Amino acid sequence: MEDKIALIGMMGCGKSVVGKKIAQILGFEYVDLDEKFEESYGSIERYFEKYGEDKFRTLESDLLERYSKTDRIVLSTGGGIIEMPKNREILKTMHTFYLEVDPEVLWNRVKNSSRPLVKIGKNTFLSRFEKRKPLYETYETIHTGSLEIDHVTAIIAKKITKSRQIDELDTYQKVKIFHNADIERSDLRLVSKTVKKIWNTDGIEVDDGEEFKSIESTQKMWKLFLEKGLSRSSKITAIGGGTVTDAIGFVATTYMRGMNFELYPTTLLGMVDAAIGGKFAINFNGVKNLVGTFGKPDVFIDTVYALSLDDERFKEGIVECVKISAVYDEKLFQYMEDNLGKIIAKNLDVVDEVIKTAVKDKLDVILKDPHDQNLRHILNFGHTIGHAIESASNNSISHGHAVAIGMIVESEKFSPRVHERIKNVIMSLGFKSEKDENLTRWILSDKKKVGNVVVIPVIEKIGNSHLEKIEIEILSDH
Repeated sequence: MEDKIALIGMMGCGKSVVGKKIAQILGFEYVDLDEKFEESYGSIERYFEKYGEDKFRTLESDLLERYSKTDRIVLSTGGGIIEMPKNREILKTMHTFYLEVDPEVLWNRVKNSSRPLVKIGKNTFLSRFEKRKPLYETYETIHTGSLEIDHVTAIIAKKITKSRQIDELDTYQKVKIFHNADIERSDLRLVSKTVKKIWNTDGIEVDDGEEFKSIESTQKMWKLFLEKGLSRSSKITAIGGGTVTDAIGFVATTYMRGMNFELYPTTLLGMVDAAIGGKFAINFNGVKNLVGTFGKPDVFIDTVYALSLDDERFKEGIVECVKISAVYDEKLFQYMEDNLGKIIAKNLDVVDEVIKTAVKDKLDVILKDPHDQNLRHILNFGHTIGHAIESASNNSISHGHAVAIGMIVESEKFSPRVHERIKNVIMSLGFKSEKDENLTRWILSDKKKVGNVVVIPVIEKIGNSHLEKIEIEILSDH
């Protein structure tokens, strides 16, 4: 049943776009029944006019029965498929989801369509919705509400994906990578507002933007911990993207000189970077990550959460995987080059492999340099320029985008042998190098600088890098 998925709902509810994305994620075949009908019988509109709705429904039912017998398939159905009892029985043999959308919203989406039901008029459209609604609701309902398409897609993927452990690592810190494991109990659960919106996860809601990484928010968290009576032996859980895990990690490592905490990163960037390695920081005086601490929380990564990201934010997380593979893991870089299309399509098997390998690589580097004294600095590839770009833009340019630009700039200047390969991958992800104002002011605020010098990773070949001291004046002139 899990490998036969059907989407039902009124026209305009998003069945086609959600269906295509789900099929790409799972590596299934995608079939739109309306498209298959028109391939065989011509325009639905003209067929209705010539033969009537009853004849159309009979042929539509035949198509549903045929494709319902296909394994590893996602079907997007017509809005009226639910009206025939035979079809409802067929849909029960599949994992069928009803995409619920407010009828007024639906009408506004489809009112300019030439489909037969729309041409009859709004009142008929709405009355037909009311007739079909109780039939739709006998199947698993996704309340789309204010959710974006990627949110709906991820919710369905999570419901379809079976629970399993992908990997368990215990080197520098404990990291579990899995699908659909329960969140462990703790004394206080802090959940980003985005995670609350999509997944309705229990816990106290916190902001999830860069503004959360401030001294003001830190003080509010300290106050909350006091009000809740938390002690050093208490355990808190932080669920959200990189800004949430970074900020809560800073609060937890400074409250009463450190307390127990665990992280559930829900963005790709958080999974492969922010939550891994035990470095936590907040921004201060306009400078990113200026005030920070170290800690070793357990990390739990459910890779399916990354599917809820819009395409740009998802690709920003991939940038971090490109970074670590460029400086440390040639095989991962080659794997990403070979599977770039599937990565962009969020194919879950490929995403699992990229996340698992990138996390292993980062932990391997950190284990060799836990206090960030030497080797770990190779993980700053693209970040010196990237952080400067972020700060200069007042964070209007996202971290992932800024690091992508930084990698292009730094590789061109200091790693010309690998520049084209890195640039090609970054450009394929949709990021482009952009000219900016002189970044000297912000590079001078970089916590990694010593005097007038910063340490920059230089890549001799993909997967093999070393560190060099570079004068800031040379670096900032790009």
